[in-house]
Parts: sequence; C-alpha cells; structure tokens
Amino acid sequence: MIARCAALLLAAAIAPAAPASAQPERTQPRPDTRALPAPAALDSLDRAEDERDATDGWIVAGLADTRPAVRARAARAAGRLQDSTLVDAVVPLTTDADPAVRREAIFALGQIGHRSAHPALERSLGSGDVTEADLALEALGKLGDKGATTHVVPYLGNASPLLRGEAAVALWRLADSTALAPLIARADDPDPDVRWRVLYALEKINAPDRIVLVAALHVDDPAWLVRAYAVRTMGRQKSLRATAYLLPALDDREVGVAVNAMRALQQVADSTCGTCLARLTHVLKDGVHPYLRVTAASVLADRFAWQQAPPEARTAALGALADAVHRDLDPATRGAAARALLAQRGVDALPDVHPLLADSSIYTRVAVLQALTLLPADAAVPLLLERLDGRTPLFERTTAAEALGTLKVRAALPRLRAGLDDRATLYVASVAGALADLGDSASVPALERAWRRHARDADADARIAIRDALRQLAGRARADSLERRDPPRNAGVRYDAAWFAPPAWRGAILHTNVGDITWQFDSAEAPHTVQNFCRLAERGYFDGLALHRVVPNFVVQDGDPTGTGSGGPGYTIRCEYNPLRYDAGMVGMALSGKDTGGSQWFITHSPQHHLDGRYTIFAHVTNGMDVVHRLVQGDRIRKVDLVK
Repeated sequence: MIARCAALLLAAAIAPAAPASAQPERTQPRPDTRALPAPAALDSLDRAEDERDATDGWIVAGLADTRPAVRARAARAAGRLQDSTLVDAVVPLTTDADPAVRREAIFALGQIGHRSAHPALERSLGSGDVTEADLALEALGKLGDKGATTHVVPYLGNASPLLRGEAAVALWRLADSTALAPLIARADDPDPDVRWRVLYALEKINAPDRIVLVAALHVDDPAWLVRAYAVRTMGRQKSLRATAYLLPALDDREVGVAVNAMRALQQVADSTCGTCLARLTHVLKDGVHPYLRVTAASVLADRFAWQQAPPEARTAALGALADAVHRDLDPATRGAAARALLAQRGVDALPDVHPLLADSSIYTRVAVLQALTLLPADAAVPLLLERLDGRTPLFERTTAAEALGTLKVRAALPRLRAGLDDRATLYVASVAGALADLGDSASVPALERAWRRHARDADADARIAIRDALRQLAGRARADSLERRDPPRNAGVRYDAAWFAPPAWRGAILHTNVGDITWQFDSAEAPHTVQNFCRLAERGYFDGLALHRVVPNFVVQDGDPTGTGSGGPGYTIRCEYNPLRYDAGMVGMALSGKDTGGSQWFITHSPQHHLDGRYTIFAHVTNGMDVVHRLVQGDRIRKVDLVK
C-alpha cells in the first residue's frame, strides 16, 4: 500500500473547497447534457465528478447522451465515483457502438466493483476486441467474484500474451484455488511477462507442496522479473522447503531478486536454518547496493535466523550490525541495523545505538526512536519524553509521541494531553493517536477542542488521525457528528476554469543529488493531477525536498515538505483513476484514502499491479530509471524543471 500520512502544498491562488452545506445548488433541476454543446457537456461532467455526487443526475444524463465523447467521459466519471447506484446506467454502454465508450464502461465497472456487473463483463470478454477483453479481465478480477474464474482461466492459453498476462493478474485478484492447475500449466509460458504474472498469481493460492517446486524451477530464469516473483511466491507459501531455494537467490546479480529473496526468507521464518544468519550477515557486510544492506539489516531484526546459528555466526552478525550502525553511509541501513541490535540484544545494545539519536540524518534518528519500542518501558521512556520538547524537530516529536502510545506509558499522559494544544497540527495528530492507543477517554473533551481548532487548517492525514482517535475513544457517532458540525473547509480544491484547460507542460526533469530523472506527463488520463503538479513545480515547491520513503524494489516517494510522510499542501485533490497500469517507472499520487492526494508522488521500481486503479498515474519515466534505482532515503530533489 502507498501510504502518505497527509497531503500538503502551497494553497496560494487555489480556492479551498466550501463545506458541503455551502455548495451552490444546481440551476437545472433536471440535468440534460444533450441540451448543451459538447464542450459545455464535458465541462458539466468534469464538475459533477469533482463534486463527487452521483445523485444529482449529471453523470446519468451523460451516460445517456447521444454523443460518444460525452458518454465516454460520463463512464470515466462513474468509475471514479465508484458508486454502485450507477452500475445499471453503465452496463448498457459495454455494448455501445463506439469502442472508446465500451472500453470506458468496462473499466468503470471494474472500478465500481459491484458483482451485478459480472454478466456484462463476461460478455465483453468475447467481443473480439483485445483491448476490451484485457479491460474485462482486469474488471472481473476487481469484482472479486470467484464465479468468474471459469471465464478467466481459458485466457491463460490465449494467442495474445497481453491477455494471457492479464488473465494471470485477474486470477491473482480472485485468489481461487481451483485455478491452481491451469496456472501451473502456464508457468513455462514462452513470454517472460506472462511467466512472472503466473508466478504472481500463484502466491495467492495456499498450496506449498506444489507451488514451491514450480517456483523453484524459475529461480534461474533468464528474466529477472521471473526470478524475483519466483522467490517472492515461495516466501508467500511460508513453507520450510523453500529455504534451500531462497538462499542461493541472495547472490542474484539483480538487486530486486536478492531483496525479494531476503523478504521471502523472513516470511518463511525457518528457525531450523543454521546458515541463514551467516548468509544475511554477508549481505549486510558486503552488499554493494544500499537496498541490499538495508533489507538484510531489517531481516536480521527477526529471531528466526538466530535460533539455530552457531555462536561464531551470532558474534559475527552482532559485529556486522554494530559496524553498520557506526559506519554505513546509508541512513536507512544505519536505522535498520540499530533496530536489529535492539531486537537481539535489548538494553545491552543502547551504548551502540544511543549515538544515532544525534545522527546527521533525521531518518536515522526517527528509525531509532521507533525501535525504542522494542525495549522495556523504563529504558525507552526517558529517551522518548525528552524528544517531546518543542525545540525538537517535528518528525522526531511525532515519532516519540507515537512510540509512547505504542508502549502504553500512562506516565506520559500529562505530556501527551498537553500536546493537544500544540501549534503543529501533525504533532497534535500524533498525540491524538497516542492517547487513543492508551485508551485515555478523559482526553475526549480536549480532542474535540483540538478538532475545532485544526479542522480548517489540517491536512488529510492529520485530520483523519484526530477524527479516528475520537472515534476510538468516544465512539463513531460522536466523532462523526463533530465532523459534520465543524467540517474541514480546506480539505479539497474547488477547481477553477484554469484546471480544465489542457496542461501547458509535456513533462518534467527532476534534478536530484544522484542524477536527473525525466518523465512525461499522461495529461489525457489525469489532467487535474498534472495541473496540480505543474502549479506546485512552478512555485519551486518540490525544490530541495528529501525523499522521505524508499522501499527497495517497490517505490521511491517524495513531495512532502515536512519530510514526515504526513505532509502536503494543505488541500487535497481528487483521484483520477485511469486504465494505465503500474509497470516499472510509473509515477503515481500517494494517498491516505480516496481523494486525499496533494503533493506526494512516487515512482515504481518494478511492476506493482496491486496498485492499478487505486492510485492515480499521471506520468511515466522516460529517462533516468538508473537514477531511480540509486535513490535512497534522504536524497533530495534539487530542482524540478517543467518541459514544454
């Protein structure tokens, strides 16, 4: 999942959305797009989609319009609203005379995800149009109805590799054990893009006796993605017999394969493995790429590798972790190594770890604060309480507050309650979460006051955290009534006319401290998201920001001015779900829930089809993927140049 913890940005020149009660009423009691010229009809659908209201009639009217472009746009809006009341109006468009309309309707039904669309999508499979069949396979998978399995499985043998691959992804979504045999039969597909998708689908079926052996046959596949998904699938099966096949994969020449192999070992958690500790220690000490070292350090925090290791291997591993704490150049690796030391040695590791609380990287310092939750409270609490001081950087303060909640330190209640009066909304939100973890119902009145103070200036994650704390401590009804009485006035952007003009920029060049990354905007699929990024970039909003999140072989993420993962522009933008798919190098908007995007974006290291249709894709990398793969947590975007 792509978490964003909030979405801030400079809101100048962008009018905040009015509360729902203040929305202007429609001037037309019976909307009819057919009475409007095409540009005006399309504009009405844009605005109806922005208002996220399927009941006002505009979208239904657009679905019945005589003009294909209007029907297609209305279908796209229906898919973005994901309102099941629109299914009956969308279904007829799956047999529309216009292919573009049919495709939008099929995609929309998958986004809505209502099982009543099942028959229409099955019919679309047999339309004879490869693109429609591809979209229908995706949509049937999203519906999650295992009754579709018998209709999807035959496409594993289709002449089109596109359809064979999409059938496998649909079966991953359906997770139906009856598809086991046909998937295994396609594991040797001649197309590597089909092979890895078949292995991907197998990870969702629990049959380790068969699947581990099938996946093991692909650990030497010439295509690295096939190898990467082979080891990943073995890990998901959680069978001890996978260990022997995973250990050699730690030496794979592709970083993504070795990273997946380490994570797979962690999932299998083979406590009988006497050599696992030594092998992971070797990666930590000698891994050239920081993604290898940080993953090894993270896995070494787990107990399984230590249980059957000989004493000399334990000594070597502890020494390698201590060395990484003191000397590794990667901030994330230093933090992960500190966590592993605390996990294995407890308070005895504090002499090694404590100096990292003054590390030059805030990400290392925060990782150590998070790891303190592994210690007994009497050892951790003094270190955490001193980080609540208002002079401490915000990220450290929020982390310390959250850790005190995790440890359930009731002695910290006075400090945490006082934090509800803090000026920093993100800190208030972290304190609210900690009070909820502590079950402190006495803080409910203060939490309600904090909501009233911050609802109008809070960013999405902060607002959600305060509300959720109230739900936990006072009940959903009381919290939601407070939200209705004091709605967050700036939670979303009210798009003005300029948002509907085609974006003026074709792409962007991100100048990082590691090198340049060039991407091309997908303006036709996500025009408002592109406009939002460009408006921010024109102000220099992204210049100098640090990459706050890097997950090896998954994503790099930036766009948070606070560097916490919870920051943004002070407003949110709507999701523009579209049929683009998350292959390597796709650029998406990070979210903490539907329609909570703002400024945080991510780039995928490798295909991530579980994100398809869930996070707006608005660009793709055209040059510099080697740079993307070198970025680590704390690297910076020095400047963003927009390209016409």
